[in-house]
Amino acid sequence: MRIIIIFLYSLLFLGCRQPFQVEEKQVKRVALVIGNQHYVDNELENPISDAQGIAKTLESIGFEVLLKLDISLAELNHTLETFKNKIEPNNTITFIYFAGHGNTLKKGNSEEYLMMTDKNKKVLVSIYKFYDFLRKANARHNIIVIDACRDYQKHYTPMEEKKNREVLKNFRGNFRTVNIRYDDGIQKDELVVLDKEYSYRLPKSTIVSYATMFHQKAKDWSIHNENHSPYSYALMHYLDDEEIPIEEVFRRVRSSLLKETNREQSNLEETNLEKNIWLVPKRAEIAVAPAL
Repeated sequence: MRIIIIFLYSLLFLGCRQPFQVEEKQVKRVALVIGNQHYVDNELENPISDAQGIAKTLESIGFEVLLKLDISLAELNHTLETFKNKIEPNNTITFIYFAGHGNTLKKGNSEEYLMMTDKNKKVLVSIYKFYDFLRKANARHNIIVIDACRDYQKHYTPMEEKKNREVLKNFRGNFRTVNIRYDDGIQKDELVVLDKEYSYRLPKSTIVSYATMFHQKAKDWSIHNENHSPYSYALMHYLDDEEIPIEEVFRRVRSSLLKETNREQSNLEETNLEKNIWLVPKRAEIAVAPAL
């Protein structure tokens, strides 16, 4: 009898020492990567290779990537519906990347418009469309990256002017259509379509990185690799750096971009992130006993 009691006490003691196994739910990682390059009257050289490079880098650090190239507005809307189904509310890090033509539509207004590749009309989509989408999707954290120009000019530059074409061909802006906008906004022109208006309110826990400061152009190729823009080239280089938060990733990109462009181009971030995000997470700290 005494042996049985000792055995039962032993089981109880061992059972109390067993740690509770708490399984933490893994946060999903999904990305939408867009490269728009083949525009009807102002084709770019590198957005597709940039998008492919960013997609490959994101996949290497655990993102499920939806890669879309040369998409129209209708294709974008369909893609967003598909992308939304991949987002688990409050348990997903989303990453949205766009490379292509971009511009602002009013003097002094920082709202960024991105150009789709519709064939018979120019379609401009506000970055706030992505804000609206992400607010509804309700992910845990959001990262938005825009590699496009953010400058304003009173008139677009006509394609047929060879001198201007040579000057502007290396930048991701200037849609090269005459008189489709004025100082007070966009002219009513049947060739230009603005997607509907959206709220400027940033989604929760979001960081937005623009390849340029306001009023700057974004270069289309890097001196280090002519198949990529300087911004995307640097981003691909630093995205998989270990144990640094996403803000530090963009700081390293900025340092690289300023150096390459002789301080003519600098990325800019807007953020309301609620916590640090490590795309390549920090390792757990291990307590080490001091040497005797």
